[in-house]
Amino acid sequence: MVDSASQPALLNENDLLDLLQETAKELRVLQPVKAREETGPEQSSYGHRDSAGLQTRLFQVLKTFCELHTKRACVLRELLCGTANTLTEHRMYSNLAHTLPDTESHETTADVGASYGSHFFQEHVTDVILNVLEDVHVIVNQFSVMSRRLDTGIAFLTEVSGERGHLTSTGSLDTADHIKPESCDISIPLDQDLAEHHLENVQSKRLPNGPVKHCTLHKDDRNLREESSHEETRLDSLYKTMVTDSKECLNVNNEVKEEEEGEERQKSTEEEDERLKLVTVGLADRTRSSESPRVCYITAPSEVANVLTCKVIDGLSSLMVSGSEELVSSVLRIQNSSHVKCPFPLKVAVPFKASYRGNYREITVKVVDLEQRVSYVTPTSTEAFYGGQRGSFAVVRVYSLGVFAVLSRLKTESFTVPKTGLSLKLSVDSRICLDYLPGSFTAPVVAQVTVQPVDAFILSSLKSKNDSYHAAVTSTPLLYLSHPSTLKLRRPLTLILPCPPISDKRRAGEETDRLISGTFSPQQIKVDSTSVKTHKESKEQLALLGWTENRWKALDKVIVKNLQNSLVCFELTESYERLIAFRLQYPVKSTYLSSLVEELEEAIKIFPVTVVLYHERMDPSSVVVATLPSRDVSWALCELQALGYCGPPEPSSELSIKEGEQLLLRFSGNITCNDPTGNEKTDSHIITFHNQRRTRLFLKLKEVDPFGNYSSLHYKGVISFFKVTKDQLVWNGERAAMSKDCPLEEPVCRLPLTLPKVKK
Repeated sequence: MVDSASQPALLNENDLLDLLQETAKELRVLQPVKAREETGPEQSSYGHRDSAGLQTRLFQVLKTFCELHTKRACVLRELLCGTANTLTEHRMYSNLAHTLPDTESHETTADVGASYGSHFFQEHVTDVILNVLEDVHVIVNQFSVMSRRLDTGIAFLTEVSGERGHLTSTGSLDTADHIKPESCDISIPLDQDLAEHHLENVQSKRLPNGPVKHCTLHKDDRNLREESSHEETRLDSLYKTMVTDSKECLNVNNEVKEEEEGEERQKSTEEEDERLKLVTVGLADRTRSSESPRVCYITAPSEVANVLTCKVIDGLSSLMVSGSEELVSSVLRIQNSSHVKCPFPLKVAVPFKASYRGNYREITVKVVDLEQRVSYVTPTSTEAFYGGQRGSFAVVRVYSLGVFAVLSRLKTESFTVPKTGLSLKLSVDSRICLDYLPGSFTAPVVAQVTVQPVDAFILSSLKSKNDSYHAAVTSTPLLYLSHPSTLKLRRPLTLILPCPPISDKRRAGEETDRLISGTFSPQQIKVDSTSVKTHKESKEQLALLGWTENRWKALDKVIVKNLQNSLVCFELTESYERLIAFRLQYPVKSTYLSSLVEELEEAIKIFPVTVVLYHERMDPSSVVVATLPSRDVSWALCELQALGYCGPPEPSSELSIKEGEQLLLRFSGNITCNDPTGNEKTDSHIITFHNQRRTRLFLKLKEVDPFGNYSSLHYKGVISFFKVTKDQLVWNGERAAMSKDCPLEEPVCRLPLTLPKVKK
């Protein structure tokens, strides 16, 4: 036996459980309440001290139990970390070996295939070990929380029993003086080499073979409540909390009893759980090699996850977006390639890359099933750990397979308006407030609100195209408000929206623009220098417009108030689906404001785009075509040049394209291109624009007539770009095809093509 005073000792698991049952049994026999009633206060306090000692011993046993499993889990965590680091390093060098060309290598096809299979095996094993490592880390943290709670309980009981000098609230259990039973084997010290026995420690998590009796703890805190001391009442409350935590730790005894009562039922359940064991599998695009990057991850039973297949079908990307939605991932088709039944729901994780988020937008997953029914699924998380690294993954639980795409869209906030009214500040913008008075509706209703911010640049661009819009200087966001159509407002609804003020600098710029455009009359121009002060002191106009009867209408009867901090406030007696307010420098006709809002709604969906066509330096017949947002053209050209591409021709002028619209390419002159799929000559190719994705089209050019352009050193041609709107597209298999009933309009731009002649 090892003296605990000289060296801390660790009980084995069976001894700890036996000691736990014995302590709980003694604690149940001791009844301080009955002792206090039958004896005097001296014996009552003595029973109270005995109860506190037994409870302290109980907590110390539990704390030793936590320390035992904490050390085992820490050893296991260290082993997993070392294994994961080794596998990750090996996989990194394997990837480097596959990517670097080696002209002196003499590997056969079989050797290469074997290396790729080994690489895939190592990647899968690494993913499993990393996932288990996260689970072990969570277990260690839980044991730490339990240990801190038990330390608090031991400190409390020590204060109650008045034995601070004899009991320790931290460190190992003092088995030599207090709780050393006859059957305890405490010859295993805490500080011996745990790495030498890690397998034994991990496998020794067993339960006692014999029947385990239930442990029932009596709540002695009721006796403490009878004491008049305020300190005892506080400590009593803390004791109640600690006893509750101890009961939670003893739930394992109930599980053991249930297992003994139904061994056969347990075996069948374990077999079923083993059969339905969930695994996470990374799926690659089936049209490419099995070693291509994983395009999604599936968590399902192993027999189901291994038969699911995935295919990238970006040809449908145009039909996967609508309204304010923007595509931020590849379009995937996930399907079951066998007759194995899928136990829904399945967990699907799709990687994505969102360039622009912010408060007004959210990430969602759009799912189109086999019958082309559309549903939106809110991800359980957008940051996850897959493929050996943490990144942006939209993780969803789905009940059907089909086409998946991750989208960025405006947030829609739902809320319930009770009969008693509601005052709501939106989470997307706390400056926006909706105030429903009591009795606004006869019954509780569910409403939805969406906020579309309006960029000042868009408003300025519209004003530059139409002089009638110069009066509007700033505006509120577009507010989309949805109420049940069957219920009407019975009390006024008050709304507060942000609307930037008109600064003196902006007002001076607007007046200059009006002078240049000729909107001032000769009389105004003549006296303008003497009436600046009067014009500044004049109050600005506030105009409110609402969507009703399928059109925008100026709400002249609604009074719009100007509040502090660039806010405007107004009351509505009717429900409107859309609302917007403007700050005007001078009065303007309602028809002009209505047309301004219509164009503003349309302009928000349009992006300025530049088309780039670059040749490869080493092979001028290989070209890349890209549709880029104009704001990103500079760095995108640098990126293409780094990849070995260069002009001419120069990038196109700025085009106006919506999210998901296509550009149809047609070649003319003495240059055409080969279809990369079938190597057949064709005169049309399609490239789709997505604001948050970089879509590129790689083509192989070829001359039509090798004897043409005889007076030039180059073959010459022209490539024309025709815009195809989403209304002209229909679903055709795995691509969005242009409807035959929609003729092409004039090309939006043309770029010249040249191809140097090669001596044959």
